Amino acid sequence: MTTLKDLTRVLLLTCLLPTGVMCKKDSVFVYSRLGGDTLLPCAGLVSNPDCSLVSWTFFKGGQVRFTEEVSRGKVRMDSDKSSRLSVTSNCSLTLRDLRVDDAGSYVCLQDGKSVTDVYLSLLTITSQSTITDLQPGGNLALNCVLFTYYDAGSCRSYSSVFNLSWAAADGTTLQPEDSRYELIGRSRCNITLVTNLQREDNSRKWRCQVTTEGNIRAVFLDFTSSFLFQDAPTAPTAPTPSTDVTCPVHLPISRIMLCVALPIMVIIVGVFTKRGDRRRVKTSAAGIELQEVNC
Repeated sequence: MTTLKDLTRVLLLTCLLPTGVMCKKDSVFVYSRLGGDTLLPCAGLVSNPDCSLVSWTFFKGGQVRFTEEVSRGKVRMDSDKSSRLSVTSNCSLTLRDLRVDDAGSYVCLQDGKSVTDVYLSLLTITSQSTITDLQPGGNLALNCVLFTYYDAGSCRSYSSVFNLSWAAADGTTLQPEDSRYELIGRSRCNITLVTNLQREDNSRKWRCQVTTEGNIRAVFLDFTSSFLFQDAPTAPTAPTPSTDVTCPVHLPISRIMLCVALPIMVIIVGVFTKRGDRRRVKTSAAGIELQEVNC
C-alpha cells in the first residue's frame, strides 16, 4: 500500500515537468517568508464543502515519502506541525511560524481524491557581515536563499515560474553591471549581494524579492543596514607642538599664589622645627648636669 502511494506522488510531481502533460486539478504556488504565516488554499472544492471529507498530505522535496497532516478535516496530533496548523472554514490550511522544513508540496484531497496541489517556498536573508562592518567603508554581504517546494536552495532547471533578485527599497532591481554591487554565487534560488557601504546607506533597506510570470512580485524580504558608527574610526592624532617661542605663557592667578606661598610655608615650618630641636637639646643637657651634682 505504501509503495502504491509513493508511486502516486511521483506521478503527480511529473505534472511540473515541461512534457506537455496537462494536470486537470489545480496547482497553486505559494511564496512566504521564514518565520511568517501563510494560507494554503484548497481551491478545487465546491462552495460550502464538507471538511470531514477533506485531508491534507505533505511531501518534502528530495524524499520519496509523504505524511498526512490533516485527516477528516482535523489536524493530526502526531504531526510535527500540529501546534502550528489549523483548518479554515473552507477547508484550507493555515500554517504559522514558518520553518525551513515546511517548504514542500501540500495536497488537498476530498474523499481520497486529489483536488489541489500547493507548492510552498520560503524566502530567507542571512548576513555574513559582523555588526562592526556596518559603517561607512565597511563591506556588507547578504545571502538570499529561496527554500523551494522541491529542492531547497538549488532549484532544478524546470523551476521557471519565478525569479529571485536583489532590489532597492522601491523594488528596482539592482543591476550586476553596476560597479558598486557584486552578485556572487548566483543561481535561481541562491544569490549573494556584496557592496561597500557609504555614508548614505545608514538605515537603508536592501530587498530580496521573488517575482513570478508577468513580473508580479510574490514576496520580498528587507534587511536594514543600521550603522553602529556614523564614521569610520580613525587613529587619534597627537597635537602639533607650537613653535612660536615669543608668546608668553599665562598662568591663572591662583596657581601663581600657590607657587609663591608654598615655599614660604616650607621655610616657616623649617624655622619653627629647628627652634624646637634646639630647646629640646638644652633641656636634655641641663638634666644631665643636675644628675651629676646629686651623685
